[in-house]
Amino acid sequence: MTRPLYTISEVEALTGLSAEVLRQWERRYGFPRPRRTPGGHRLYSPEEVEALRRVKAWLEAGLSPRAAILRLERENPLEPTPLKEALLAGEMERAERLFRQALRALGPEEVLLSFAVPILQEVGRLWHEGRLGVAEEHLVSTFMRARVQELLDLLGHPAGPLVLITTPPGERHEIGAMFTAFFLRRLGVRAVYLGPDTPLGDLQAYARRLGARAVVLSALVSDPLRSLPVGCLRGLAPLVFLGGQGASPEEAARLGARYARTPEEIAEEVRDEKTA
Repeated sequence: MTRPLYTISEVEALTGLSAEVLRQWERRYGFPRPRRTPGGHRLYSPEEVEALRRVKAWLEAGLSPRAAILRLERENPLEPTPLKEALLAGEMERAERLFRQALRALGPEEVLLSFAVPILQEVGRLWHEGRLGVAEEHLVSTFMRARVQELLDLLGHPAGPLVLITTPPGERHEIGAMFTAFFLRRLGVRAVYLGPDTPLGDLQAYARRLGARAVVLSALVSDPLRSLPVGCLRGLAPLVFLGGQGASPEEAARLGARYARTPEEIAEEVRDEKTA
C-alpha cells in the first residue's frame, strides 16, 4: 500500500503550525524534511506530522523552536535500521530521504561508517543465510554505490601524487574500494577509482602512463587472491597496497604488495617521499 503524504496546507490543519513557520524551520533548522513533487511542492510523511505535533506541544510548554527541535533529535537518535527497511521494501524515495537526513546530521564519514557499512554487512549476511534474494541484495548495493559515488564527486580531486584504486582480478565487490577512495580524498590524496576487476596488465600500463605513485587493490573475499600467481602485484606502481576484508599480510607479501589496514596508512606512505 502507498503511504499517505500530506501537502503543506494539510499539515497546517493537522498541526496548527503555519506554512510560513514550516518553511522557516526547514531553512533554519533543517526540520522538517519534506520530499518534493516534480513541480516543487512539499509533501510530508505521517512521521513528520507526528514529529511536528510533538514539537508544537513543547513550544506550548515554553521551549524555543531550536530547543524543541534539538529535543526531538535527541529522543529520536539516527540509526540505520529504518534506512535498511526502506531499501528492502523498495521504498526508494523514503530511503533517499533517510540517507539525506543522516548525511545532514552526521556528515559523510559518519554516515558511511555508521549507516552504509552496517547495512551492507547485514544485507550480505542475510543473503548468505538465504533469507534475502539476489534482487534485494543488488538493490541495496546499487543504492549505496550511487551514494558513495555522489560523495566522491562532491569531494573533487585534491592536488598531489596520483593513486589508482580498484579491486583484484575476479573481485566484483567494489564498495570497499569506493570507500577507500572516499577516505583517501578526505585525507587530501588524489585518489581515482577505476571500477572493479581491472586486469593487472592494463592497470600497470595505465599507472605508468599517468605516472601514478601508488595502486590500491581492495579485496572483500579471499578466493580471487588465491588464484593469483606469486609476485603478480609487484611493479604495478612505485607503491602497491592490498587491503580489505579478504586480504591478509601474508597474502599481500606473497603477491608482492604492502598490506594496508587503513586509508591513513596509505596516505602516510604516499606522502612520504622516502618511499618513492
